[in-house]
Amino acid sequence: MSDTGTETHTVDSLRAWLVDCVAAHLERPADTVDTAVKLSDYGLDSLYVLAVAAELEDHLDISLDPTVMWDNPTIDAISEALVVELAVQNA
Repeated sequence: MSDTGTETHTVDSLRAWLVDCVAAHLERPADTVDTAVKLSDYGLDSLYVLAVAAELEDHLDISLDPTVMWDNPTIDAISEALVVELAVQNA
């Protein structure tokens, strides 16, 4: 069964997308990005984090509170928070 026009995002699908996005910003292979490591530990400053947030908004076609990225400093935490946020916005 496939959705028409809407994609169901899971923690795993969001995590995979974020890994690819962060890896692109870091200019390193995606398989070297640990989803449990704080983005700041990779040297991503606030400008990069805001850029990732903007890309997320475009990817998911939603508006995100910028604090989502600050309150959830790892890819794992962001993925889990986004699933909750998407459920709220789609309710």
